[in-house]
Amino acid sequence: MHNNPLRFQLSIEWRYWQGQRFKLLFLLCSFSIATAVLTLLLQLGSALFSAPPAWSNPVGNIYTLAQQHHDKRLAPVHLQAIDIASQTPGIIDYTWFSLEQNRFAIASLPEQELQVLFYANNFAATLGIAMLNHSETEAGVWLSERFWREQTNRSTTIVDSTLFHPRFNGPVPILGVLPAALNRIGPHQPDIWLPDNFKRFLTPFAADSGVMLDRFLKAAPFYYGLLFTKQSLAATELTQHLRQQDLTVPGMNMARDGSKLMVLEGLTLDPPAQKKLQQQWQLALVLLVGFMLVLSFNTLAIFTNRLIQQQENYRIQLTLGANLYHLLQGPLLLFSVMLISVALCSWLILILLHDVLMQQNSYLVIVGEQGLPLDSLRWLAALTLIALLLLCCTCFPLLRLNRQALFSRKVGQSRSFSQKLLAQINLSSQLLSAAVALGFLLNLGWQQWQQFYDNALDDNVVVLQVKQRGQGVDVSALVQNTLPQLKAEDIAFALTPFSGQNMIEIQDGRLDNPIAVQLQIVSGNYFSRLGLSLVQGEIDWSQGVIINHSLAQFLGKQPGIPLQGSQLDLGGLLGRHVVQATVDNLPHQGRSQSPIPTIYLHINSAALWAASSRTIEFYYPKQLQATISLGLTDWLSQQMSQPEFAAQRKVSDLVAQQDRANRYILGFSAVIIITVLFTIFFSLYFQIRSRITLEQQEYAVLLALGAEDWRLIFRAASQALTAAIISLPFAFALLVWLLSPAGWLNSFSIALLPALLILASCLMLVLVLIAATLPIIRLLRAPIFLLLRSL
Repeated sequence: MHNNPLRFQLSIEWRYWQGQRFKLLFLLCSFSIATAVLTLLLQLGSALFSAPPAWSNPVGNIYTLAQQHHDKRLAPVHLQAIDIASQTPGIIDYTWFSLEQNRFAIASLPEQELQVLFYANNFAATLGIAMLNHSETEAGVWLSERFWREQTNRSTTIVDSTLFHPRFNGPVPILGVLPAALNRIGPHQPDIWLPDNFKRFLTPFAADSGVMLDRFLKAAPFYYGLLFTKQSLAATELTQHLRQQDLTVPGMNMARDGSKLMVLEGLTLDPPAQKKLQQQWQLALVLLVGFMLVLSFNTLAIFTNRLIQQQENYRIQLTLGANLYHLLQGPLLLFSVMLISVALCSWLILILLHDVLMQQNSYLVIVGEQGLPLDSLRWLAALTLIALLLLCCTCFPLLRLNRQALFSRKVGQSRSFSQKLLAQINLSSQLLSAAVALGFLLNLGWQQWQQFYDNALDDNVVVLQVKQRGQGVDVSALVQNTLPQLKAEDIAFALTPFSGQNMIEIQDGRLDNPIAVQLQIVSGNYFSRLGLSLVQGEIDWSQGVIINHSLAQFLGKQPGIPLQGSQLDLGGLLGRHVVQATVDNLPHQGRSQSPIPTIYLHINSAALWAASSRTIEFYYPKQLQATISLGLTDWLSQQMSQPEFAAQRKVSDLVAQQDRANRYILGFSAVIIITVLFTIFFSLYFQIRSRITLEQQEYAVLLALGAEDWRLIFRAASQALTAAIISLPFAFALLVWLLSPAGWLNSFSIALLPALLILASCLMLVLVLIAATLPIIRLLRAPIFLLLRSL
């Protein structure tokens, strides 16, 4: 007699799982993962759709006013637009901030280029930033925690020192270090924070220029506006209202970059990152719902099969007088142990997933540098839901057994109609979820693959980027081939970064509307050094512009008007230039991004740009890297003011870096597709094998009567094939709804291809046949007399 009934009951339950302990481990891991993922989705959903960023605490509704490019990137807007927007009915308050790169000196640190955030007087008060709010009456600079940690090693003497810039009236005291939550403001990571009145010292005008300076600060696109309301407003209507207003500043005519004025809901500073994170959240939510649906039916099926195998033991206990309470003791004890294990494992998995999520840039852009803290309340809510689901799956089969008649004429371990119906529903739900996931991921992966385009870019070209403190670059000595160790034909150069996005807006009679184009200032041998040949025109050009194929398609819509030799107005100070040739699309933003219309302006036609440039990139063959880099370093050290040399990189590496996000999505789709296929295969295989084991006597009789092998295979696969035929149409109809504007995957712009849906269907049917064939082959290899022995 056992002195510890609890331990005795637990040992009995452990014996019941003999031969199925791998399934028990699978259930524990699956429920733990589901709990952790559900907790993260609850937290992330709150951050995406309701809560402001962690670094702010605004009162009321907030809207962001900025310029938006065609790829949804935001650009600053001029202060005149913010002032006019603040006069719109319903706007109760407004503020702004701006960002700028400039060179500063701090105490004993060497002068360096820092990103400074200029904030309005009421910026801290409207956004609830307590530390900045306390210093509104004191003019000074704040250091970001990241800059203080990385650049000064948390030096306390730096905090008590001053900031210097040659155009300031004098040293600016450092007031302190901001909290780590302010390390990242959207996609920006400012090093220092200064009040907005310091911006007057860093313009092309003198700080005491008066009216002219005020007009310039109102007209220059420096600012991001934040509008506050008590009641929600329609952002699209507010956008249209502002676009109809006269936003010009008298006496000021600023060049346009093709972006459009836009009002966005919430404190939104990086719409592409927010959309990407929303897509990941929606996809994870759909996969989790499907996973939990399949897991629930699988768990119910496992406990039902376990009950079928142990039903005689339960009937003996009932015959001896046991009631429902006694029967439930074992399952409830097992449920308690499983729940404790799930709780412990899910918390560890939650910590791991949170660390992985912290590596995602789009996540940090939305929630801030420190990420979201682990929320124990949401974890408890997720665990409660999983506990209820697990409790139902554990106890439902036993409750149903208790309602059946104690004595029955049935013998063996055959399944009832309800058990077969449950198995059919289980199979259909699994195949439905798998078909939805497979159809979606195949179309997503194909869409990502289609976006990659090829070109003849030389893979052995190295790029060296050089920045300087001063302005202007004199490359005449290099062009005239008068430098030792450097040959002009080996080196190409550009005054704009290869992966930069220097946008301008062009207006032309051949265009229906003005469009935004990318501008590159390059040397004459730029394309030959990169290994590209021109589609039209001569490779050697000394002035004018070359346009890429994407822009040529816009300009060539009117037949009979040749592009080569025509004039193209770049607007502003750049003027009109002759189109010399057309070139293939270069992957400046990566091979996976839609080609941007691009203009390549010869450096001889961009004298004003060359006179004010602070950055230059050199391109040369990898096999001459050592010689050329040494020669460029010696020459530029004499030619430039305090040059800063970046690490040499291959141009192909720059392109690959731009494609990293799309390659991640493509790889993620492939991994999930393989995982779904393996999961559904093994799930079907074990279920069909368990069913064949229970129906072994029937198969033995059929074999004894001379049934053919293919008939037995079809009999084993018929249930799964029926479930597949029923579930596939519903799965694809559900997928169409999920991708609709009202669906859970509405942030994905995917056109479903019938060929890929047919491929998904064929894969599912092949898996069903293979999963049914393997257990039957194992059965056919056994001697018939062994199969008939149990009769």
